[in-house]
Amino acid sequence: MNIEIFIPVFYMVLLTFSVSLIGTIVRFKNVLIDKKHTGIEMMKFSPPSSATEIIKQADRNLTNLFEFPILFYAICIVLYVTGKVDSYFILLAYWFVGLRVSHSVYHVFINGFIGDTPLRALFWLPSLLILIWMWIRFILLV
Repeated sequence: MNIEIFIPVFYMVLLTFSVSLIGTIVRFKNVLIDKKHTGIEMMKFSPPSSATEIIKQADRNLTNLFEFPILFYAICIVLYVTGKVDSYFILLAYWFVGLRVSHSVYHVFINGFIGDTPLRALFWLPSLLILIWMWIRFILLV
């Protein structure tokens, strides 16, 4: 049962690679096929201002995947090492990953707003609350 906590971790890693791959494929398409940018221009830290919106969104989402999800990786490792993994933690982990996948898909491909509020927050906020609950629940079980 303990090792099952790493299945959602694997899915988060897969999501991170996928978002990176999407950005890379679109970059290559822009440089090699569409001839919109030079290779040097696309290798800069941030995409050029004329880069397609999907490149910009993929870059922003990739950055986001290295923020709060780091705490997800940490809690999963801590749960495994301390032997506190149970079916409820596994369920929370899958919910976290599902919400993060939804957030990434929405962020990269749709990214709508209501006024100044991004609708992707509807996926992000519950995932953050799940992550906080995982940490609180762990502390309460120790």
